[in-house]
Amino acid sequence: MPRQRMAPGMWGKITVRCEGGMYIAMARVRDCDGQRRKAERNGASEEAARTALLAHLRERTAPVVGTLVTERTTLGELFDTYISSARVSEQSRDQYTNVWNLHGRKQIGALRVREFPASRADALLVGIARERAATAKTLRTVLSGMFKLAVRADVIPTNPVREVDLARATAPTPGLRRGPRALTSSEFATLRAAVVEYARVTVPGRNGPPPGRLLPAFLDLLLATGGRPDEVLALRWCDVDLLADPPTLTLSGTLIDHGRIKGRPLHRQAYRKGGAGDHTLLLPTTAVDSLAALISESGPGGPTPNAPVFANRDGGWMSLANMRRCLREARSEGMEWVKFRSIRPTVATAVRDALGPEHAQAQLSHARLSTTEAHYLERRTTGPDARAALERFAGARE
Repeated sequence: MPRQRMAPGMWGKITVRCEGGMYIAMARVRDCDGQRRKAERNGASEEAARTALLAHLRERTAPVVGTLVTERTTLGELFDTYISSARVSEQSRDQYTNVWNLHGRKQIGALRVREFPASRADALLVGIARERAATAKTLRTVLSGMFKLAVRADVIPTNPVREVDLARATAPTPGLRRGPRALTSSEFATLRAAVVEYARVTVPGRNGPPPGRLLPAFLDLLLATGGRPDEVLALRWCDVDLLADPPTLTLSGTLIDHGRIKGRPLHRQAYRKGGAGDHTLLLPTTAVDSLAALISESGPGGPTPNAPVFANRDGGWMSLANMRRCLREARSEGMEWVKFRSIRPTVATAVRDALGPEHAQAQLSHARLSTTEAHYLERRTTGPDARAALERFAGARE
């Protein structure tokens, strides 16, 4: 009767030999790809070698031909494989590398793929989240992408990072629900008055225009569009059409500040966050007036089409870091909490209150309404006028 063929994952008889005082256990194993291979492990004694081989055989995974990830791959090597093939922007690639080098390479880089279970992933990420929530979120994205490669190579059955819950590390105090905060109309008026006053201040001994000269117009454009600050700063004059009826503006790029990408200076990226397409918006009168004033300051003939709308004194791109510094200096007492990113939820909330949440979503160019509602709309705390309905209900009782 012919010998029965081993099923994938099974192995044959284990033999042990002694060479130079070291015991070597060997067996033939049929891997999950159907190939028969020789597996060996050694030990200080016959029993130690046999035990080591059995442990290896129980967790053995077939090496996939041509794969870059095996059970012996370290997490440091896995990151290098992941980042070289990740389909992300140059800015994200640089950010992922920085976070990994600071919080991953030394901490877990020497571990092999199988030595990083869900419990260890949870301990690492939750520990970071208690101090730096944004950093933990980025590192989780990196680790999740890394272990997807290992799952696809059949080195591990499931992604251990998928089970990590960062929400419990950053959960608000029970009874207090955090949410976006929007400026009221009077708060915005106070902020703009302070910004206009700051824009008039000149620095003794400094040549050129006041450092805050662009701040009022920039604030007006943020409120008029609800755009992200780095997308509004990336505007060129060819993106603005003040002669249209009504006047329009198109957000089509992102300004990348100094140091955001290693080795790259301040520059304009020709696409928006996440690779989103161009977003055209109708301009209210306040924004049109601010843009017209900037045109008048550009001199005879006006600005060239590709020139920045918010140009520095040399005619180049204005750094967002400089604009933030000016805002910090311009804010009046009691307005310290306001940042440029506070304007986006302010616009969303104002549009929602006047036109409904769907219009707020369209203004901010979100793909999903849930994103607008969760992160940009200030929560309503006033109920509708339901008095008549409740009185009718109460009147129906006997």
